[in-house]
Amino acid sequence: MCLGVVGAIPVARGSDSVQSVGARVAAVSLVVLVAALVLGWSPLVPVAIATAGGLYGAQLLVDGATLDAAAPLLAAGLLLVAELAYWSLEESYRVAGDPGDGLRHAAFVAVLAVGALLLCGILLALVEAVQAEGLALDVLGALAASAVLAAVVLAARGRPSA
Repeated sequence: MCLGVVGAIPVARGSDSVQSVGARVAAVSLVVLVAALVLGWSPLVPVAIATAGGLYGAQLLVDGATLDAAAPLLAAGLLLVAELAYWSLEESYRVAGDPGDGLRHAAFVAVLAVGALLLCGILLALVEAVQAEGLALDVLGALAASAVLAAVVLAARGRPSA
């Protein structure tokens, strides 16, 4: 359901051309996610997430819109969808865990989504505040993006597997 909301936002905000194609793209994204969960095939989850995220990017490009307050919400929503989808796939293996594992995992996912929302909001506010141009700023931005990706990879690798 969360992926449906994430896909519906760019469709609802988009122009007529975005709405006609975007509704189909959002539906495909949702079908791919359902197929991933039903078939238990985890490589389909990133395809569904990328399709829904790409729909938002396409809406911004086609309509000539700028990033706004919806960007952090959509980013947190996509992260939440991915985490919940992978959690659902993990639960299909029925490995006995410690009491309270489900609650701890739910709290972790909630904190991760809120953290993503806050981080994206801060980055968006920072981008709006800094109106400078130049190679040095581009390099600094690339380094910051690389650091964020490295932190996400390290956090993901540090999680215990089921």
